[in-house]
Amino acid sequence: MSIIVIYIIKLLLLPPTSLVILALVGMFLDQRKWGKRMTIVCLALLWLLSLPVVVKQWALLWERVPPLSAETAQQFKPQALVVIGGGIETSAPEYPGQVTLHVRTLLRVRYAAKLAGELGLPILASGGGMLERDDVPEAVLMAQTLSNEFKTPVAWQEPRSSNTAENARFSRELLKEFGINKIVLVTQAYHMPRAAMEFRKAGFDVLPAPTAFIGHAGETRLLDWLPSPTAWSNSFLLAHEMIGMLWYRIRY
Repeated sequence: MSIIVIYIIKLLLLPPTSLVILALVGMFLDQRKWGKRMTIVCLALLWLLSLPVVVKQWALLWERVPPLSAETAQQFKPQALVVIGGGIETSAPEYPGQVTLHVRTLLRVRYAAKLAGELGLPILASGGGMLERDDVPEAVLMAQTLSNEFKTPVAWQEPRSSNTAENARFSRELLKEFGINKIVLVTQAYHMPRAAMEFRKAGFDVLPAPTAFIGHAGETRLLDWLPSPTAWSNSFLLAHEMIGMLWYRIRY
């Protein structure tokens, strides 16, 4: 199944799109009691998932791994740093070929550059994610960005993977030749539980280095109680992670 088809299926099954569709179905069947109730429930959930205060609390359930400390890294003694791709942006006319890193990937790359400099580790950039055969692999764009914009060289590129499980498996195949087993793993905080699980199953000894936390334990602001498009976007990512974790436990 192609990446495009998988993305369309996820878009239709996950909120907020799925809730909008169900609400419309309920409105179409409003002559029945359950139709009206379904519409009300879906609209209520849409409103709740638009509130940052709700989504941030939801994120705390997934962002269980704390930020990496220098003391922990020193005790672990990693051999390399692996950063996972999070997507590309194909509508960027200001860049060559109109292609650049998605903001999710850019956040990971930025943090990977910071950690690589602090810890003195070689970097492996992992990500294929190609929609078409002639697309530039995500790992190549990550390596270019790290080298050109963050002045951080990349030792290895893994351009074949199209999901987290393949990130882990193909990275293991590559680094095993160099006797590398202990890695620092960089990805989004909400994605870290599933990513760390897959990399450990692939045979790595993993030190998680999460970044870009959605949830926080700080004081709630007034704006957190107001609807936000960003909250809807984060709701999609968190729901995707829930389904992804369940699917990976079944499939892998």
